[in-house]
Amino acid sequence: MTGQSSLPGLALPPAWFEPAVIRPGYGGPRAHKLFLAIFPDADVLRSLAPITADLCEQSGLDTKRVVRPDRLHITLHTIGDYIDQIPLEEVDASLAAANGVVCPPLPIVFDHALSFRRSNAYVLRCDARSDATIARLRRPLTRSLKNVGLKPTPSETPHMTMQYSANRIVAEHPIPPVAWTATRFALILSHVGLTHHQWISQWSL
Repeated sequence: MTGQSSLPGLALPPAWFEPAVIRPGYGGPRAHKLFLAIFPDADVLRSLAPITADLCEQSGLDTKRVVRPDRLHITLHTIGDYIDQIPLEEVDASLAAANGVVCPPLPIVFDHALSFRRSNAYVLRCDARSDATIARLRRPLTRSLKNVGLKPTPSETPHMTMQYSANRIVAEHPIPPVAWTATRFALILSHVGLTHHQWISQWSL
């Protein structure tokens, strides 16, 4: 698989990411998260966006706080959490590890939704078969990341966050199945608090 430097059509200001340091010009120290995740392609996002909005509305959640479509994803691994300093060697190692993983497209079905109490996230959850399917990508990534000296934190409960709400916890409930096929995953630097996902590279499945 071949990595691409950014999502086509998304222009990134040079100051967002420098080799080792994020400039502290956005109100003081900032938190950053480096992670690998499955991202739906554009066609799937267009169909998911109204579904997530409708589910939030049906559950009595603020639809103005629904996660933007371009940020919908299923996390595979968190590589690291940083304050301002972002080790270039961890970025390079993550790229090298992901470049060595080959996986076919992954059929995924969301069939229930619930709130995670710890994070207050209202999420879509997969059926058991989809959990096993996603593991076909996550497990070889685990091995590859560890082989290059990283200590990733795998997300072993695949989910897609739709909204965060500290005021309402929604019990697990079934939803009409939402079937789609994952065809790519990406290495992302999240600028925490700025709702900005910086695409470092992406790979086709």
